[in-house]
Amino acid sequence: MNFLITLAHGSIEGVGDLWNGLLHPLRSPAQILVLVGLGLFAGQRKRFKQPVLVFLFAAALGLACTRIPGVPEPRASLPCLLSALTGVLVVLRRPLPSVAENLLFAACGFVLGWDSAPDETAVWVVLKILVGVWAGLAVLLLNLANYAAMVPAKQWLKIAFRVLGSWITAISALYLALSLKH
Repeated sequence: MNFLITLAHGSIEGVGDLWNGLLHPLRSPAQILVLVGLGLFAGQRKRFKQPVLVFLFAAALGLACTRIPGVPEPRASLPCLLSALTGVLVVLRRPLPSVAENLLFAACGFVLGWDSAPDETAVWVVLKILVGVWAGLAVLLLNLANYAAMVPAKQWLKIAFRVLGSWITAISALYLALSLKH
């Protein structure tokens, strides 16, 4: 498990700092689970413009917190808990009040941003990586939400989304158990 967490926060040699930031969410299993769950949840609602803006603002705040001296690193269990929650919400397919939706998106954005701290110390390099992470989170979430919203209202696709939500919840629970064991 430590290997996965270390791999997720390393960098790919030769691709540049901005690309390392863009690819960071794809290299972290917990972040992928949060983004897929949140994207499916947003796509089921078909009114996800404001919550996505809240997500992006919170992700920027989380990224800013990564560079404040004295702020501890987030525990690996936070993204796992949020991905399990988004998976359950996809399975339930129940509308949430607007305030609760915005809080969910804000929590996910902040935790994903906070979990994306680069190991670099040079200010310019860190800035490029953080801009890349923010852009990567934005592109992934918006694409997932748009694809989920484009799905026609066929019953079997609704069931497939719910099955995918249950898989996200199960994988998150297993990942959480493994991260807490070590």
